[in-house]
Amino acid sequence: MPDMQGSARLLIDGRYDVVRRLGSGGMGSVYLARDRVLERPVAIKLLRGDVVSAAGKRAQTEEIFRRFRAEAQNSARLSHPNIVETYDAGRDPERGPYISMEYVPGITLAARLREEGGPLPPREAVAIARGVALALDDAHSKGVIHRDIKPQNILLAGAPPRGVKVVDFGIAKAAEAHAVTVAATRTNVVLGTVRYLSPEQASGRPVEPASDLYSLGVVLYEMLTGTVPFEAENPVAVALKHVSELPPSPKVLNPRVPLPLADLALRLLSKDPDHRPASAQDLVEEFDGVFLPPASAAARPSRPPPRGPAPAGPRPSSRRPRSSPRLPCPPLPSSAETLSGSGGHRIVLRRPRAQGDRATARPVARTAGAVARTPGR
Repeated sequence: MPDMQGSARLLIDGRYDVVRRLGSGGMGSVYLARDRVLERPVAIKLLRGDVVSAAGKRAQTEEIFRRFRAEAQNSARLSHPNIVETYDAGRDPERGPYISMEYVPGITLAARLREEGGPLPPREAVAIARGVALALDDAHSKGVIHRDIKPQNILLAGAPPRGVKVVDFGIAKAAEAHAVTVAATRTNVVLGTVRYLSPEQASGRPVEPASDLYSLGVVLYEMLTGTVPFEAENPVAVALKHVSELPPSPKVLNPRVPLPLADLALRLLSKDPDHRPASAQDLVEEFDGVFLPPASAAARPSRPPPRGPAPAGPRPSSRRPRSSPRLPCPPLPSSAETLSGSGGHRIVLRRPRAQGDRATARPVARTAGAVARTPGR
């Protein structure tokens, strides 16, 4: 296949003028092109030449082309804000099968992780993962399984979750039968994908929607910790770890991760698909509850509203009224002899009466050397 890097003169299938290369992955290269018929920018994904040549025989090559086109047509049925729309699928005589897709300006999650150089803030990680889960929920409801959820297939075109776009639905299935052959020639590419492989895929079992949830769990784990849960020197060793080993909790590697979120990530990485969230929709609901207050606080009963119309005027205070301040006693004479008179006789002191005060003053009894209040006080 000719190198189209930087060239705007190459034409794909007589319709798409190539502008520039956008990127490449394990299955193919992506180019920005302009659709001559509809006069709009599109993203063109061409199946890699070495993937096709690895098939060997012509019959196998034709089978790859057939499956590639069938899966592209299947993914074209998907229409969701979090899924890159597929427009067309075909086969260029010189360059092989291609898919025409919605062009989404932005960066991949893989580029965002490289840019951060470590874990993402937990709220951002949840928002991105929630956008992917919304896309998977729509696809699974229509019988489409992605099979290759990884940061390279997640586009960030704006603030998550609305700005999250998942690409390449069905592309992995179109050539999964030839993955071993490709692995022999492109070990680094398969290693990049096997990091996100579910245990079912690694052991050759049938792939179900729960496999996509496991792969999303790997992506979430990487966003929360800055590293994938399993690493090894070769793809086979990584695949075996997916089948048999348990990763450490994300909270161990990043204490900022809330405990409920760390537990959710580990459940997504369960070896048994039945132990993962039941569906992508359930996963979305769990993401929604990660940063909510505890249920005990949310369930705390509130005060019942007052009956009838609210009274006019200032709202009465709910605080207790303070008791009236006590009036100070008049100053005592300085001499006990003066107080007691002769022989300690009782002397009654009265509080001055304020104007308009109808309450009678209460007597206060005092004796020499001591002060005693009358029982009325």
